[in-house]
Amino acid sequence: MEELKQVLRDNHIQVTQQRLEVLRVLKELGTHVTVEDVVAALKQHDITLTLASVYNILGIFEKKGLIMKIGTAGEPVIFDVNTFPHFHLCDRETRQVRDYIDEPLMELLTRYFEEHPVDGMAVERIDLNLIGHMS
Repeated sequence: MEELKQVLRDNHIQVTQQRLEVLRVLKELGTHVTVEDVVAALKQHDITLTLASVYNILGIFEKKGLIMKIGTAGEPVIFDVNTFPHFHLCDRETRQVRDYIDEPLMELLTRYFEEHPVDGMAVERIDLNLIGHMS
């Protein structure tokens, strides 16, 4: 638990028991989770937090860069604990999400936006979600 406390401190997030428990569950669940997944995992550990509390905590974690929100054009909202540069494959029907790693494509997009800045915006992260039907 001390390691998780340090993660919160390193990211300038006030350490609370609720935040520690949510972070612990995120680490256990791995990647591509919904708020409902987090709440269910917390209940398995006999920890009860409201959906709103979990949303708020995940919002803090997202703002600080601990997780990413995946824009899959619909509900439920999916969060990713893998914050390294990568893309996502999203199944429109099943809502399944998989990581898609293509370093040359990421380098191409990064270089493109460095050479062609978007007027009025400092690009911080590139998200690319391929939405379709996975086989």
